[in-house]
Amino acid sequence: MSNSLKKGHLYNLLSVLMMAVGPLLSKFGLVEISPAKASVINAITVIFASYLLGLLQNKKVTFYFEKEIIMLALFNSIGVIFLFLSTHLLSPVEIGFIGRFYTVFAVLLSVLLLKEKLSKNEIIFISLAILGAFLFVHKDGNYESNILGSFFAILYTFFFALTNIFIKKSLTKEKESNSILFTNNCITFIFLFLYATFTGDLFTSGYSLTGISYIVISSLCTGFLGTLFLYQALNHLRFAIANVTRAFSPLLLAVISFPFFPIEITFQNTAGAIVLIISILLLSFGERNKSKSSDTNKKYI
Repeated sequence: MSNSLKKGHLYNLLSVLMMAVGPLLSKFGLVEISPAKASVINAITVIFASYLLGLLQNKKVTFYFEKEIIMLALFNSIGVIFLFLSTHLLSPVEIGFIGRFYTVFAVLLSVLLLKEKLSKNEIIFISLAILGAFLFVHKDGNYESNILGSFFAILYTFFFALTNIFIKKSLTKEKESNSILFTNNCITFIFLFLYATFTGDLFTSGYSLTGISYIVISSLCTGFLGTLFLYQALNHLRFAIANVTRAFSPLLLAVISFPFFPIEITFQNTAGAIVLIISILLLSFGERNKSKSSDTNKKYI
């Protein structure tokens, strides 16, 4: 496996770990603060974190005012709004399960918009990964009891997948990942501020210090570190491969949330977890072999 591919998988793994912690912290925060307030706090947190990272690295952040990044921020804003609305209505475990739709959207969008081609083996492994994610379902999870929350959760996965498509298209050697993150959230903040103002929720009372703290930490894990690691991963991995691997996130979220939101271990969700893990491992091995083959061919050119 090439060094570039190793870096890609490492960054992707770190991103998945960060993304798995966020929903649980957000749920705790939303007990004491509204979704609209939480979305604005999320954007502000990431903006400051990105700016401080630039100072620490002696790389002053750059604001990229471009059409694609504005579109990226718009889709990200919608995704953030639906994320906090769904997290307010559902449990973190349910969010993780419904979040498996992200993989479906990511793969479909990568083929439709990025024109990425999948081999037959990759199609099989991706299909198995999606099947495993669908099998890994909470037996007592009654999504029908909260259709609105489930609908919002599906929408946020779609818009985040669409956002990451534009991130992939925006990443170039001339653009620095942290600056893209900074620009994205500055523009996102404008959209979220308008949304929170329109709902009449922004200037009302109810800013709990505990709730704000949970949202800030959650934002640092997901909106900042998780996203920054994803940006770095996408510099080394194909979009479809990077995002199928992220199907591990619901499993990690279920484990982390278990002490607070326990689920029953059944044959179905155990089988789903096994299918998911094996298919992703096979997919990773296939990517490694493809990289080796590419390197070998270059030696003879």
